[in-house]
Amino acid sequence: MSKKHPGARRRSQKKDHDPDDVFIAKTLEISQWAQNNQQLLTVLGVILILGVAALVYYGNYRSTVAQQAGTQLEQIHQTIALQDREGAKAELSTFLQRFDGSAYAGEARLLLGELYLETGEPQQALAVLEPMAASPRDPLELQAAGLLAAAYEQEGRWEDAVGLYLEIADRSDLNFQIRDALESAARIRTTQGDAEGAITLYQRLLDGVGEDEAQIRGRYEMRLAELRT
Repeated sequence: MSKKHPGARRRSQKKDHDPDDVFIAKTLEISQWAQNNQQLLTVLGVILILGVAALVYYGNYRSTVAQQAGTQLEQIHQTIALQDREGAKAELSTFLQRFDGSAYAGEARLLLGELYLETGEPQQALAVLEPMAASPRDPLELQAAGLLAAAYEQEGRWEDAVGLYLEIADRSDLNFQIRDALESAARIRTTQGDAEGAITLYQRLLDGVGEDEAQIRGRYEMRLAELRT
């Protein structure tokens, strides 16, 4: 019986695993699979093209809507400047129906809520402002929350107003906004006969006054003295 030389076996194994041969074999397999699944590949290609087209269309649509919203809101500002409050309220209501969810919706709600407060319609102001101001986070929401608290005041919902003013003071990073909120909450507590609660708030205000704000410090100290006596 003849024996194969070990070197010949190694050469045979090396040839069987030649990288070029493996690459060619894989290429042939892929080519054969593509031929067998040509219809599937066509469908996938169409889906991909439609998906890209939809994304492009959606991007263009959003851009167009944003431009239209910005233009219309600018026109509403002109209506407000002409002191046509009723016309501005009607235009803002229509704007929110059409562009609610756009980048300009928050500003529109803020303007409409402010107009309702100016014309003594707190319930309408509540309906407009609560969706964006009930739990404020960003500067625009905090600004709307101040108007919402004022609407609570007009409705006689004193505890709701105080609670929201304090929430604004806790969440805002702007000194003037914090002071306005605390002063409003202290004013309500004073008018409601809660002297101790008002003293607590004025003391908090006083603690936040800078060394170079003598006039503001004097005003808070006077309020504290009045409440304590």
